[in-house]
Amino acid sequence: MKQQIISSSCKATSTKYTHNSFSHLLQHTLSFKLITLISLIFLSVLIEASPVPNTLGPITSFPVLQSCANFAAAAYINSPLQNWNCGDICMANAGTQLVKEFKNERLNTRGFIATHPEKELIIVSYRGTQPGSIRNYITDFVIYQDTYSPKPDTKVHHGFLNAWEQIQPQVTDDLIKLIQENPDFRIGFMGHSLGGALATFSALDLIEKKPDLANNEKLFLATFGQPRIGDEKFAKYVDENIRAIRTIVRGDPVPRLPTSWPIPFIGSYKHFGEELYINNPDQDPSAFIECNAEDPNCSESVPLRQLSLKYHSGPYYGVNMRDANKGPNEIDENYDYSADPYFNYDPNFNYESFMGVNGVDGTKGVNGTEEVKGTERVNGTKEVKGTERVNGTNEVNDTKEVKGTKEVNGTGEVYGTKGVKGTKGVNGTKY
Repeated sequence: MKQQIISSSCKATSTKYTHNSFSHLLQHTLSFKLITLISLIFLSVLIEASPVPNTLGPITSFPVLQSCANFAAAAYINSPLQNWNCGDICMANAGTQLVKEFKNERLNTRGFIATHPEKELIIVSYRGTQPGSIRNYITDFVIYQDTYSPKPDTKVHHGFLNAWEQIQPQVTDDLIKLIQENPDFRIGFMGHSLGGALATFSALDLIEKKPDLANNEKLFLATFGQPRIGDEKFAKYVDENIRAIRTIVRGDPVPRLPTSWPIPFIGSYKHFGEELYINNPDQDPSAFIECNAEDPNCSESVPLRQLSLKYHSGPYYGVNMRDANKGPNEIDENYDYSADPYFNYDPNFNYESFMGVNGVDGTKGVNGTEEVKGTERVNGTKEVKGTERVNGTNEVNDTKEVKGTKEVNGTGEVYGTKGVKGTKGVNGTKY
């Protein structure tokens, strides 16, 4: 073994000149590589200095999702947004420029349109259900289906569609003008809960009026805790026209409603788009799983006993929707909150009339039917259990009760009914 080592030493000594030549060649090679690397770095700087399209980035990246969640939360801010100084939620998207706020006081829906020039983005954001708002609750719980006129073979949630139709005149035309002024900007529709449903109809309405945006990478929909909106054909229609992502936090019951199984006298509901499932938001707010709609291994896998409304507000990528309603930076001393119908029960508002006007219950009847216990109409009905006519009076002539009903008035409402298809009454029913 030693002999082999000595021999090796001799060979190394005899090749000393060759070794120096190799070192010299290596130095030249390294110098060439260093110059090449510097050139590539310089070239990349030049490339980055030129305009880069799609500055927003992939919509499923964490920074974009967090930004969208903050835009959705901003729609809950109590104070006006014109200066975009509503505290942390606005600061998270610093540089945003408000275009307009819009609202419908009758249905208590609200949202805003804004731009973010640096991100080359147009934002359309809708507020979700306001806690304590009876008007929002009525919108949410009237679940029978209407035909969606742009796609007549589809069915959608009546309450959501009605809420969108009431606010639509304030949104789409102004949005189209803004798009024409900023043709290179992407358009993002965002919303939490009920706001997600309104954002969906808003995006579809824009596509109907600007068909070139259908299935276009410039337009996307990002919702949070969104309920189901329509049937399977409607879900397919959305998928064919919009890149839609829906973020769901584990245990949130709202995305499970209305149920996916067929509901008697109503129909069935299905989700659309890609589900981003946050399994443990407290452990890692940036972690989510990408799933198909109605994937049984994602949010649908959570047992019913583990569902709770406390999960509905998030956090979504570190953003909690409840945080939008608190904080000293959001208080405007010149803003009269007491006069704003968004936050207070209005004792002067005719909730009874509201439930039967312009389609909140659709005036179709109870549970989406056109008849009540076989009666063609309540007001002006041809026959009520042997009575020829109601005659628009407050009582049924010579009759004290009509199938348990104490009184039938001329407004089309049945008061004091103990049971009309299982409800406690048509007016004041517990939907």
